[in-house]
Amino acid sequence: MKAYIWDLDGTLFDSYDSIVSSLVDMARENQFQDSYEDIMKAVKQGAVSSYLRGMSERSGLAYESLYQRYRDISHERLDRIVLIPGAAETLSALQAEGAEHFVYTHRGGSTEYLLDRLGLKRFFTEIVTYENGFQPKPSGEGVTYLVEKHGLDRQNTAYVGDRTIDVLCAKDAGVQAVLYLPEGSCVVPTGVEDRVIRRLEEL
Repeated sequence: MKAYIWDLDGTLFDSYDSIVSSLVDMARENQFQDSYEDIMKAVKQGAVSSYLRGMSERSGLAYESLYQRYRDISHERLDRIVLIPGAAETLSALQAEGAEHFVYTHRGGSTEYLLDRLGLKRFFTEIVTYENGFQPKPSGEGVTYLVEKHGLDRQNTAYVGDRTIDVLCAKDAGVQAVLYLPEGSCVVPTGVEDRVIRRLEEL
């Protein structure tokens, strides 16, 4: 591969505890008893946005207000986020071999802060977030933007993520789909992945 486009949460960032605990608190605020495990499954098999849309339907509250509340709560937990084992080492080794790195994530304004704090920002040519306004995954619109802007060869470009929507995003954009599937993940491979890895260092 000549280029890697990376998802962040659950792929380079060990952030699900911060994300899910924020959603658990929101569920309790709205008198829902969704368990930590159920919310984790909903987020990993879908997305934060889909869980919040479901909460909006159940509570009658506007999705936008719920999303803002989620951002406020989760922002207070940013310092809990650490790197997935092998993240920095893998980025460095691939870059040393001549690969170029990019980010496409649903995370918003906290992205650059976290990349700075965790020492990864230096690896990336361009960082695309929720705030760029592309159609969310599984649409490949954000990946397509990076491919076309930087003249990347789709056959030698991989999108790496830890969820089914990441695989579908890669396929929609016509790039290679790499599913990061660590031990214990509740995600089930779709069968259309080009590669499934258990550890980032496998790349």
